[in-house]
Amino acid sequence: MCSTLQATFELTTPMFIGDAEQHATGIRPSAIKGALRFWWRAINWPRVVAATHSEALALQTLHQQEAKLFGAAANLVNRKETGGQGIFLLQVAEHNIQQNNSPFNKTDGGLLYLLGMGLATFKNGGQTLRNALSSGEFTLSLRFKKQDVSPEDRQSIADAVWAFGLLGALGSRARHGLGSLTLTDWQFDERQPPKTREEYRQALQQLLGKPGNDSLPPLTAFSQHMRFDLSASAKQPEALLHKVGEEQMRYRSFGQKGKVLHQPAERNFGPKNPQHNDHDLVMKAIADTPPHKAPGRTVFGLPHNYFFSSSKEKADINYWAGEKEARRASPLLLHVHHLGQEYVAVHGLLPARFLPDGAHITIKAKRRYQVRFSADSADWQILHKYLDRFAEREHIDVR
Repeated sequence: MCSTLQATFELTTPMFIGDAEQHATGIRPSAIKGALRFWWRAINWPRVVAATHSEALALQTLHQQEAKLFGAAANLVNRKETGGQGIFLLQVAEHNIQQNNSPFNKTDGGLLYLLGMGLATFKNGGQTLRNALSSGEFTLSLRFKKQDVSPEDRQSIADAVWAFGLLGALGSRARHGLGSLTLTDWQFDERQPPKTREEYRQALQQLLGKPGNDSLPPLTAFSQHMRFDLSASAKQPEALLHKVGEEQMRYRSFGQKGKVLHQPAERNFGPKNPQHNDHDLVMKAIADTPPHKAPGRTVFGLPHNYFFSSSKEKADINYWAGEKEARRASPLLLHVHHLGQEYVAVHGLLPARFLPDGAHITIKAKRRYQVRFSADSADWQILHKYLDRFAEREHIDVR
């Protein structure tokens, strides 16, 4: 088996990857290594939990294997120093990477919705607030160490790089389609980067496999509960982001004066939905009526906020772990992949235990309210209903 892995990636959508001053200047090996760790954990959780038959032992084993492969910070355990480097050295070579101070200028609607606060503003006709890496390629080189590196360990790392090339992204809003990457060259084993929609579908099917464990994972990982769809396509990536963002706006937004994107508002989370009437729930909290549960749209990730144009009031939804506010990344991933003459929107839903034990939801308006949120409080059907909206979707069978 090869002692070196090389893979080349195309920047498919603008990448808001920042340095210490939130300025996009280049692609750091540390950012890639963090992304590879994520995909390695996602792929390997089903294997580890099946082998250990214990969630606690599986988490411990997964952590130990990850530390061996990727390295770990040094610390003292039982008076013995642990930690050290992983099994490979990683280098990044950039090819014609272009920077753009305003990659999306004079834009509105769905694209601004995906960008979100912090990256974009509706002012001056809609524009981004940070620069981005807008185009180009980079080559990732992994040189495996010669000692004590088994073929299985090399293959495990290679599979994480392969997943990164099929589904990965870097930078801010990476789970919302920004910073998406497309694998264009692969030098390690017999696999070849997919060039067509059918080749991509087959490669994704093979990657996802058929996970055997039916329990909900304690971390974002592959399981029988996951779902992957090729949801939509377009000739240009910006048009595709607009299309997906507008679909999400119509689904989630209550609208202004009964309209969303100049069409009648669907108001899926309003009074017509007694189970998840988020609009009235939060509006009552602003009026000092204690909420009895969390908004249904919490399942899209935290934090998120509400602004009522009629009253100019707002509320922030978040969760607390212990004495600190924390973030819950969205379990819904959007990736944009370049295949021939088209760009394909790939949605991945990776349900997992939504919040840690003891955490609670906060609704902060004029007052801050705490709401209990048990392990089974997340309504995953909210996300499935959203994915079902895409008429041209192609579902990837993972069962």
